[in-house]
Amino acid sequence: MALKVLQFVTEALGDASYLVFANGTAAAIDPQRDVRALLAAAREHNASIDYVLETHVHNDYLSGARELAALGARIAAPAKADLEFPHLALEDGAELQFGGVTLRAVAAPGHTYEHTAYVGVDQRGHTRAAFTGGALLMGSAGRSDLLGPEHTADLTRLQWETAQHIRGLLPSAASLFPTHGAGSFCSTTGSTLERYGPLSTELTRNPALSSLTPEAFAAIQLAAPAPIPGYYRYMAPINRKGPKVYGEPPRPRLLSPEEVATTTAAVVDVRPRASFAGSHIPGSIEIEESTSLLAYTGWLIPFNAPVVLVSEDRAQADRVTRDFFRIGYEDVRGYLPFRDWQLSRRPTAWLPHVDSARAREILRTAEMPVLDTRFSSEQLERPLPGALSLPLDQLTEWVDTAPARSLVVCASGQRATMAASVLLKSGRDAIALVQGGAEELLRN
Repeated sequence: MALKVLQFVTEALGDASYLVFANGTAAAIDPQRDVRALLAAAREHNASIDYVLETHVHNDYLSGARELAALGARIAAPAKADLEFPHLALEDGAELQFGGVTLRAVAAPGHTYEHTAYVGVDQRGHTRAAFTGGALLMGSAGRSDLLGPEHTADLTRLQWETAQHIRGLLPSAASLFPTHGAGSFCSTTGSTLERYGPLSTELTRNPALSSLTPEAFAAIQLAAPAPIPGYYRYMAPINRKGPKVYGEPPRPRLLSPEEVATTTAAVVDVRPRASFAGSHIPGSIEIEESTSLLAYTGWLIPFNAPVVLVSEDRAQADRVTRDFFRIGYEDVRGYLPFRDWQLSRRPTAWLPHVDSARAREILRTAEMPVLDTRFSSEQLERPLPGALSLPLDQLTEWVDTAPARSLVVCASGQRATMAASVLLKSGRDAIALVQGGAEELLRN
């Protein structure tokens, strides 16, 4: 029986889940919290989802394993994960067999200590695939610095050793199916947009495989550390305890302008940043819907704080509420299409903004402070002389001491607009470079 694999990509997180089918049964690997797409695919293939396999205790999203378990699936996870709900605890070498195929657990520490990969073996005993979670990714490897600096060196060495071990278990034609990919803050060193591929492609381009020593790999792996989203520290404890089972993701209720005007919740505007700059509800925070929405939310909104969404329409509010649900932001009080606020004739505000030419002039003349909200690694790679280094991921640390009036910039305008919206809310005068960024300012 051949392995049939379907991949389900969650763009908001840069992650993928999988269904492995065999003879009317299926196993889900690293499912997201919204499992509806997996259930629909299983119905389409006339298969039951009998197992759920976790490669590790996830730091970047809440698992959908218990959602599937509530429907009859059996959860399997690394023995060292210490999950606090019923599951099969898999040691290195343990096997799960269903429909004539085998998934073999392979200890794969590095991304986390308990991390486990699953090697797929068909009915004839041929190794066809490896589900590598946060170990071997496409063109890169999972981050080894998420558990803190005291663990980084050890985990980085283990990540390199894991890559070499997996390499020795697979024929070069075997497919790699990682969980993390482009857009995930759990990924590092690579930017490929491919989501899966043969081991043969990775042998020369993947630093975890091509580096001859763990030291050489560490030099690449840790060269430009990305920030860690603020919500990450909450995910593993919830995943160990077991996220609440909902059945289906919640949907927000439609609010009236009066309810939004009097709410004590954070009012988050998820429309495009240019729309926010043109007109918005006074005191609202801009976090436009994008593939980085969840990471930015974790830096700007306290974990699971009550939120009211300002959206273009219900469809956008539903999407964002579902994505918030993926990371445990479950207290969405409701939503309001911005046009409803406008029709109510209530006051609106706008975000002063400039083009790149005017921003260059402000930087050159020091007319006002310029705040560079790019991440620290970006600023080290391409410094912006004359600007203050105030990375967005550290905003809660500097917002109260920010200049009374400033121009805010980043790499594209997205982070600058978010930071400027927070500064406006705090009573400061902020101007944003909404479209464009540091590269334009560095040009003569």
